[in-house]
Amino acid sequence: MRRIKDRTVYGWLIGVLAPFPVVALFYLLRFSYLPVAEFIEQSFLLKVHLKLIAIGIFFANLGLFYLFLRMEKYRTARGIVLSVICWFFVMLLLYRL
Repeated sequence: MRRIKDRTVYGWLIGVLAPFPVVALFYLLRFSYLPVAEFIEQSFLLKVHLKLIAIGIFFANLGLFYLFLRMEKYRTARGIVLSVICWFFVMLLLYRL
Protein backbone atom coordinates (compact mmCIF):
# COMPACT_ATOMS: atom_id res chain seq x y z
CA MET A 1 0.00 0.00 0.00
CA ARG A 2 1.39 3.38 -1.00
CA ARG A 3 1.65 6.00 1.64
CA ILE A 4 0.53 9.59 1.16
CA LYS A 5 3.53 11.87 0.92
CA ASP A 6 3.69 14.71 3.40
CA ARG A 7 3.57 17.74 1.11
CA THR A 8 1.88 21.11 1.49
CA VAL A 9 0.67 21.07 -2.11
CA TYR A 10 -1.21 17.81 -1.53
CA GLY A 11 -2.92 19.31 1.49
CA TRP A 12 -3.85 22.41 -0.46
CA LEU A 13 -5.35 20.37 -3.30
CA ILE A 14 -7.27 18.16 -0.90
CA GLY A 15 -8.51 21.22 1.00
CA VAL A 16 -9.65 22.98 -2.15
CA LEU A 17 -11.51 19.96 -3.53
CA ALA A 18 -12.94 18.49 -0.31
CA PRO A 19 -15.87 20.92 0.19
CA PHE A 20 -17.56 19.83 -3.04
CA PRO A 21 -18.44 16.29 -1.91
CA VAL A 22 -19.66 17.67 1.43
CA VAL A 23 -22.04 20.09 -0.30
CA ALA A 24 -23.18 17.28 -2.62
CA LEU A 25 -23.81 15.06 0.39
CA PHE A 26 -25.78 17.86 2.06
CA TYR A 27 -27.88 18.17 -1.09
CA LEU A 28 -28.50 14.41 -1.25
CA LEU A 29 -29.45 14.12 2.40
CA ARG A 30 -31.59 17.23 2.72
CA PHE A 31 -32.83 18.34 -0.72
CA SER A 32 -32.79 15.25 -2.91
CA TYR A 33 -36.41 15.89 -3.92
CA LEU A 34 -35.28 18.97 -5.88
CA PRO A 35 -33.46 18.76 -9.21
CA VAL A 36 -29.86 19.98 -8.93
CA ALA A 37 -30.49 23.02 -11.15
CA GLU A 38 -33.44 24.10 -9.02
CA PHE A 39 -31.46 23.57 -5.83
CA ILE A 40 -28.72 25.86 -7.15
CA GLU A 41 -31.24 28.42 -8.37
CA GLN A 42 -33.08 28.45 -5.05
CA SER A 43 -29.85 28.79 -3.09
CA PHE A 44 -28.96 31.87 -5.12
CA LEU A 45 -32.46 33.34 -4.81
CA LEU A 46 -32.47 32.83 -1.05
CA LYS A 47 -28.87 34.05 -0.85
CA VAL A 48 -27.65 30.98 1.02
CA HIS A 49 -25.18 29.73 -1.59
CA LEU A 50 -22.20 31.19 0.26
CA LYS A 51 -23.39 29.65 3.51
CA LEU A 52 -23.66 26.23 1.85
CA ILE A 53 -20.12 26.52 0.52
CA ALA A 54 -18.89 27.71 3.94
CA ILE A 55 -20.47 24.68 5.63
CA GLY A 56 -18.71 22.42 3.14
CA ILE A 57 -15.39 24.15 3.71
CA PHE A 58 -15.70 24.00 7.48
CA PHE A 59 -16.74 20.37 7.90
CA ALA A 60 -14.58 18.87 5.18
CA ASN A 61 -11.38 20.69 6.04
CA LEU A 62 -11.78 20.43 9.80
CA GLY A 63 -12.08 16.67 9.61
CA LEU A 64 -9.23 16.35 7.14
CA PHE A 65 -7.01 18.65 9.18
CA TYR A 66 -7.37 16.52 12.29
CA LEU A 67 -7.01 13.33 10.28
CA PHE A 68 -3.67 14.42 8.86
CA LEU A 69 -2.50 15.69 12.25
CA ARG A 70 -3.33 12.27 13.70
CA MET A 71 -1.35 10.62 10.89
CA GLU A 72 1.54 13.02 11.67
CA LYS A 73 1.43 14.53 8.19
CA TYR A 74 2.08 18.07 9.37
CA ARG A 75 2.89 19.60 6.00
CA THR A 76 -0.30 18.20 4.50
CA ALA A 77 -2.25 19.62 7.45
CA ARG A 78 -0.54 22.95 6.81
CA GLY A 79 -1.68 22.80 3.19
CA ILE A 80 -5.26 22.28 4.35
CA VAL A 81 -5.03 25.39 6.52
CA LEU A 82 -3.63 27.25 3.52
CA SER A 83 -6.58 26.13 1.41
CA VAL A 84 -9.00 27.44 4.05
CA ILE A 85 -7.28 30.82 3.86
CA CYS A 86 -7.56 30.73 0.05
CA TRP A 87 -11.25 29.80 0.34
CA PHE A 88 -11.69 32.76 2.68
CA PHE A 89 -10.49 35.18 0.03
CA VAL A 90 -12.60 33.49 -2.65
CA MET A 91 -15.67 33.78 -0.42
CA LEU A 92 -14.84 37.41 0.31
CA LEU A 93 -14.67 38.15 -3.42
CA LEU A 94 -17.92 36.30 -4.08
CA TYR A 95 -19.64 38.17 -1.26
CA ARG A 96 -18.57 41.50 -2.77
CA LEU A 97 -20.07 40.61 -6.16
